[in-house]
Amino acid sequence: MSAAGSAPDVPCRIGGAAGRARRAICLMPRLLLGVMFVCGSVSPVQALTLAPMTLEELTRAASIVVRARCIDRTVTRSADGRITSLARFHVVTRAKGAAPDVVTVRQLGGRVDGTELIVPGAPLSEPDDDVVLFLEARDDGTHGVVGLALGYMPVVALPGTGAAVRTSRMLGGVFADGAVHPVDELLERVRVIAGGAAVR
Repeated sequence: MSAAGSAPDVPCRIGGAAGRARRAICLMPRLLLGVMFVCGSVSPVQALTLAPMTLEELTRAASIVVRARCIDRTVTRSADGRITSLARFHVVTRAKGAAPDVVTVRQLGGRVDGTELIVPGAPLSEPDDDVVLFLEARDDGTHGVVGLALGYMPVVALPGTGAAVRTSRMLGGVFADGAVHPVDELLERVRVIAGGAAVR
């Protein structure tokens, strides 16, 4: 899925508990600093500021909101050296918008040709990741995550709770406790905010 002038796509297969733990640590809604690791060296690349967004703001900014499972992720490197990833997701549930069965999400960072770019707060998906995604359409046919980590909510299965997400206090309302909430509760609230404009 490389763009014209890009280096060949490289499939990314980073799995296991260690990878998930590292990614979870990166999902922090605060001032974020991108760091590039090249052959063991560290150099800063770009600072990102994450503006607080409520659930209402996230929902209205997103063209589609879905629960989806990651199929795979491919890392690309453009002619000017920028590293990004393209993650494909199978849509499980739609909460806003008429999302296709498979959506491609462009994510910051990845590892290619011995170079790894990690942008804290910018999620990198792994195959089988189950997430709620707040997405905005891009001109190239892919989607971007609204609000970085805020619009990317990993789903976990908890005893007695079932599928659930841990919400950010920034979301406000009943989700401002920063606690674990059932996925269905979150998606239903999104549907209410969106005015029922979802194709299930």
